[in-house]
Amino acid sequence: MAQQTQVARVIPFYRRFLAHLPTLEALAAAPEEEVLALWAGLGYYARARALRRAAGEALRRHGGLPSDPEALRALPGIGPYTAGAVASIAFGRRVAAVDGNAARVLSRLFLVEGRPEAPATRARLQALAEALVPADRPGDWNQAVMELGATCCVKPVPACARCPLSAACLARRAGREREVPPARARPAKIAARLACALLVRRGRVLLVRRPPDGLFGGLWALPAVVVPAGATTGVERRLLRAELGRLIGAPVEVGAELGAVRRTLTHRELELTCLAATCPAGGPPGRSVRRAGGGALQWVGRSALERAGVASAFRALLAQSWP
Repeated sequence: MAQQTQVARVIPFYRRFLAHLPTLEALAAAPEEEVLALWAGLGYYARARALRRAAGEALRRHGGLPSDPEALRALPGIGPYTAGAVASIAFGRRVAAVDGNAARVLSRLFLVEGRPEAPATRARLQALAEALVPADRPGDWNQAVMELGATCCVKPVPACARCPLSAACLARRAGREREVPPARARPAKIAARLACALLVRRGRVLLVRRPPDGLFGGLWALPAVVVPAGATTGVERRLLRAELGRLIGAPVEVGAELGAVRRTLTHRELELTCLAATCPAGGPPGRSVRRAGGGALQWVGRSALERAGVASAFRALLAQSWP
């Protein structure tokens, strides 16, 4: 959960997740929809799907979570850092765990040139970290290095005056602590716009399950279409009307805008607008879940939205559009 997400934000999600799925067996047996519902609001939903798959694979291959770093790395969604963290913290294995914070500490301490994400630099930092890990309490050591990077050896300006390693830091001695490691060049975010439909029948709103890959993958959401840049409101409505017709196999009318939300994602500046939709009598059936037009559909009442695994952006949009 803490990958790409601040710990303070993670804590309430972590507690709720463990309250519902306290064991590896419970996680492996849980439906994907339940896992995604517990994850909703954290983003990067591929992590949740990989976590569930990893639990199942660990049980099938090892009868539980393995302690060997290589066995951990063979599980879905687990890379060198996660394998090192689990092996050292949970099992006391003498192995390094190099996250972004630890990489920054090591880069400055040993004046390692190059971007930490570059393969050669990453290998150099991993080797340094492995050499430093003590046999006694390796998990505490790894956590201490990561914590030092998170609270003291920060970017872009480290707090060298209160760092316990400042006297030994080669970057500090060279006066280069602010330029090592170099800042990562981040690509410009792509603006994207989704037009969403609010179609209500007998007090329940129509949701569609999004494809497993891509934006909000595997989550339930309002029916939506990507709107080309510069498209008029008329084009937006036509696209949404066609998508709804494909999904439910019945003519639909799309009307006024009801609400809008914006979200900043890793690679996107996303805008979601919600438009009112209606269908004539004898329109879409009211069964709870069915497939039509190639998509899984669900009619959900207000009280069931919390359990449906709806992305937080769509929850915010529904709060505006279906108060």
